Amino acid sequence: MQTMKNRTAVSDDMISWIVAGLALAAVIVLNSYGLPQKWHAAVMWTGVAFAPPTIVRRKRWGSWSFWAKWTICLSLHLLFMWFVFALLLARLRVLGMLYVVPFGAVESFVLLAVFSKRRPALQHNDAGGANRS
Repeated sequence: MQTMKNRTAVSDDMISWIVAGLALAAVIVLNSYGLPQKWHAAVMWTGVAFAPPTIVRRKRWGSWSFWAKWTICLSLHLLFMWFVFALLLARLRVLGMLYVVPFGAVESFVLLAVFSKRRPALQHNDAGGANRS
């Protein structure tokens, strides 16, 4: 049992390092194209929003529906990031990365609910007809 916990901890650590490496690579690419520093905040927002629900819902990784939802949510998120950072904040060149952490945290909780396996409870019809009008 201890070996399984160690494997899980190592793989969770590895996932964290991979996500951090991808974020760093995104920042380097953004810098190489000469984009304003405000896009670093967009990378931070994306990481804060998507890393926790992805790791927490780890048991669902084998499900195609999880990855379909994840891809749709990421696509919508990226579209929203473009709208906010490219259009609404067009004149802004610098934005501190910590300013977006609360927004990413809120989005993270929303994503946890979206990636949840639970479905709304269906109302059962009364088979005996006791509640018919």
